[in-house]
Amino acid sequence: MGAARVGLGRIGADGLATFALSNLIILATGGLSWLLLWTHALRWSRQLRCPGRGRCILVLGQQLEAGAPGPGYRLRLLRAVRLARRNPEARILVLGGQTSPQGPTEAAAGAAFLRRHGIAAERIQTEDASRHTLENLRNARDLLAREPHDDAPLVLITSRFHLARSAAMARGMGLRVCPCPAELGSRVSAARLAREAWMLHWYHVGRGFARLIRHRGMLERIT
Repeated sequence: MGAARVGLGRIGADGLATFALSNLIILATGGLSWLLLWTHALRWSRQLRCPGRGRCILVLGQQLEAGAPGPGYRLRLLRAVRLARRNPEARILVLGGQTSPQGPTEAAAGAAFLRRHGIAAERIQTEDASRHTLENLRNARDLLAREPHDDAPLVLITSRFHLARSAAMARGMGLRVCPCPAELGSRVSAARLAREAWMLHWYHVGRGFARLIRHRGMLERIT
């Protein structure tokens, strides 16, 4: 049985505490704190354009559908294909563990998709132990730290609605990233963006709270 997406019951006492605190702050501010982040996420989703070049391309995984990349994940992978073709020296790191009950990991399915679209296997690296965005990025950072690298920013590919949160988490971990939307157009789901703003609010509250109380364990998980 494969690992499922991480729910509230699996995030631990610290995560539940910051989740509750984040929601209390939203209520206490009459939703204003959430609205500010929603506005920020909306601006990002509409204005960002993909960089033309990047020597290392990170592709955030997405839960598979019947063991294969779904429409949103395929858009992320196709964006990576286009960037890799523009820059023959670029390599691609596909992120994502097993989040569906059966079938391959997100990273393995993504790597197979890239190979079918003409990307040589030696240009593709996978990280297949993570279950969510925070683990995606933390594991990517640890993998990249073991290898020679330059100071060029990493190209971070994900869906437009997910850009603001993933970029905030990456930069919180010390990664220099250039966010790149998977979609060519600027339209984004209002419902998904609302949820992302809520999740981003939780991340910022948790990070600020961990710094305030100097909780080493919490900081190690999110920075």
